Amino acid sequence: MNRAGGAGWFKPQASLDLHLRTVAEAEEEMDRFLHECFQSRKRTVVVIHGAKKLAGVVRRVLDRHPLVNSHEPDNPGATRVFLGSRP
Repeated sequence: MNRAGGAGWFKPQASLDLHLRTVAEAEEEMDRFLHECFQSRKRTVVVIHGAKKLAGVVRRVLDRHPLVNSHEPDNPGATRVFLGSRP
């Protein structure tokens, strides 16, 4: 998905770095982070996860999270997240 003209426009309002987290810690921190961002009206965030172990976990959590409108890779180690109602 390429929103509003491409990667150059994306300015995250918050970020979460999951390096050195276990899968369980990453899932818990992502849920807390997404709720806090949504409540504070942040709609564009980035989750930094590294290219290996947590990439699939992050994608799975974002795919099912009710506050996530959409998400897309920023690079192999990070994911852009757009919060709000699903289209």
